[in-house]
Amino acid sequence: MYKEYFGLQKTIFQKEIQTDNLFPNEHLMEFKARMDYMLKARGIMLLTGDPGTGKTTAVRAFLNGLNQEHFMTCYSPLATVSIGDFYRQLNNKLNGENVSSKVKLFQSIQERILHYAINMNKIPVIVIDEAHLLRNENFFELQIICNFQMDSLDPAIIILIAQSHLNDRLNRSYLESFSQRINLKYHFSHFTPKQTGDYVKYQLKIAKCDASIFNENALKTIHAQTDGVIRKINLLCIKSLSLAVTLKKHKITEEEVIAASKEM
Repeated sequence: MYKEYFGLQKTIFQKEIQTDNLFPNEHLMEFKARMDYMLKARGIMLLTGDPGTGKTTAVRAFLNGLNQEHFMTCYSPLATVSIGDFYRQLNNKLNGENVSSKVKLFQSIQERILHYAINMNKIPVIVIDEAHLLRNENFFELQIICNFQMDSLDPAIIILIAQSHLNDRLNRSYLESFSQRINLKYHFSHFTPKQTGDYVKYQLKIAKCDASIFNENALKTIHAQTDGVIRKINLLCIKSLSLAVTLKKHKITEEEVIAASKEM
């Protein structure tokens, strides 16, 4: 309803935003720079951040931008599985043989990774989402899987997407060995007040809409109410726009934002 009311030409403030419409902020630029490094170095990357800070969306944009002739992507959202299911899931994503034993699954996974990297000249990019839910045993198994030719070869890129508290686990002695194998880490921070305001204006801009719908005090209030978390910003903006329609207002002030925040 608010789309027609405000004359928006695109649906905005949505989770599944098109990757070419992502807000070009400092976090995203730094993430891309880290990923460009990983394309060359390969190995394991840990991407952390609080819920709703844009980790998975950034990775999705990165994967969409890869040349499919040179990279083979595997995305796994199921992190709470047993070791056997973890192996089977990864083996299936790599189009491995239909085997059942752990030993054969392990062999199949390594063979498929090497097949893509060496025979097909396509580097596997394996993404494990919600990695903070992985059992300790899964980290140990992942460490073994990544051991190629006595650690002299990194034929794949493995991206672990996790909430911030995984770093606390990785700092403990029982996961120290795996932590040392992580080639690169990056943490997605919350938006600053300026970034929050710029993000809202950018969303309105790609919808061909007047960016001043939200006045400056409204933008400051959005940041204060959401702590700069993208998912919360999106939700609060949608509720604020919907409330403005109900009140028949064409400008949104801090009063509408505060009222909308009470529904979150």
